[in-house]
Amino acid sequence: MKLWDRGIRIASFAVWTSLTLAGCLRPGLSRSVETTPAAQPAADDQRLIIWDGARIRARGAGLGRYGLGRYGRPDFNGRFDLWDGGKSWATCDSKPKCQATLVAKSGVGVDGINIEAAKGLEFHAAGSGWAGSGWNWFGWWPPTAGTDLRPYRSLTFQIRVEPKSRESAPDPRTVVVHLACSNGKRTTAGAMVHKYDGRFDDGKWHKIAIPVADLSRSEGAQFDWETAWEFQLSTWSATPRDFNIYVDQIAAEK
Repeated sequence: MKLWDRGIRIASFAVWTSLTLAGCLRPGLSRSVETTPAAQPAADDQRLIIWDGARIRARGAGLGRYGLGRYGRPDFNGRFDLWDGGKSWATCDSKPKCQATLVAKSGVGVDGINIEAAKGLEFHAAGSGWAGSGWNWFGWWPPTAGTDLRPYRSLTFQIRVEPKSRESAPDPRTVVVHLACSNGKRTTAGAMVHKYDGRFDDGKWHKIAIPVADLSRSEGAQFDWETAWEFQLSTWSATPRDFNIYVDQIAAEK
């Protein structure tokens, strides 16, 4: 055998040996897939996020009345999340002596002020009487839009109360939550937040869970759970108040 041919064979054998050893030492494909986040059971597989300004990026409406929306898509965990845009309204009944606003604002969400993307909803109210607000995660378009919440048993959200002073804090017994739907523009029954957490107004974040059964009683019996599209928050006071109520991570859970 010529020296040149012998050298080629030796080199080829060395390459084959190194590739074989590398294949033996490398973790198998199944093991690699098992350790990736996408292969793990979704931590929130029983939860549909309706609005979460800290995580959901702006995009088209997601899981709506007819399933996946035209511009919706699953996130990295395989869940279908909703557009984090939306539009708000707010009003009060003793103008011009009262004020009410609701805005999506960076730095006021659950993740804290040090994260620029940590948006939350800020409901500001000042004055006496009734003040109310609503956040429509579809932005009222199209008019028949809606999220199908029929598979879920509870509405959950994070809430934090921040008064200008102790005396100007809202009466916790009057802080009420509704959902609204596009079909007939109906609302659920009102749910008093303090019933589900008596300390929700202590200045810290609290997760509230309201059973769908509570929202479906009385006037909520006609609510269309297939076309839910708005979260509403209101309060009332006989004396002047001045406060912010922050809301984040609105979701439906099984």
